[in-house]
Amino acid sequence: MTDLSITQEYVICSVDGKGKISGFSIEKMVCFVAAGILELQMEGCIALEGKHVSVTSELPFSMQYLKPLYDFINHECIRCKKEIKLNKILEAYHISLTDKRYRELLDSVGASLVDKGLAQESQVGLLGSKKGYVPAPEAIRSVVEGLRAELLEEGKVAEETAALVILLEKAKCLKQYFSKFEQKEMKKRLRNMMDSPDGKLVKAMVDHVETLLAVLCVSASGTV
Repeated sequence: MTDLSITQEYVICSVDGKGKISGFSIEKMVCFVAAGILELQMEGCIALEGKHVSVTSELPFSMQYLKPLYDFINHECIRCKKEIKLNKILEAYHISLTDKRYRELLDSVGASLVDKGLAQESQVGLLGSKKGYVPAPEAIRSVVEGLRAELLEEGKVAEETAALVILLEKAKCLKQYFSKFEQKEMKKRLRNMMDSPDGKLVKAMVDHVETLLAVLCVSASGTV
């Protein structure tokens, strides 16, 4: 299957049967925005210093599905003539499926999956006024099997894989695809990696994601 990014794989694993991210789950919605922010940071498009964000390079053509998020951050940084606070991003997105910016980002990522033949558009919301993105069964299976192979078998675990598992765990999505035993083993593998000399990058990734989510969830709880 085509290589996918953290944000694309997160959408595949977090949408419901109608292809939407439930507005009743703040965690799922926060983690979606967090996935985009994290991916931009890993690509070097933005820099995260504590609770502040700054733009460091242009958005690659291959990541155009994150253009709505990147453009907003870039616009605000230019307007403020400096970096912006992470919670400002959440306040702008409102963590609500009725919010324009949030819909633009979800539609952009969803459309990228449709273009790859990995999802189909669906009509959701009142009178079918919004779009959903129902992932193909083989797309879900490929992502899940990839996570299982990296975290439940011997071998190196990529930073992107560690980040995706953390996001899915925080969003309470892992239980849909993995047994309690598998979830326990996956978390144990991540902990063991973080304690090893070679696990510094994974530990940094875990700490980074948890810090990011803590900031975003605080902001979301105050705006919902």
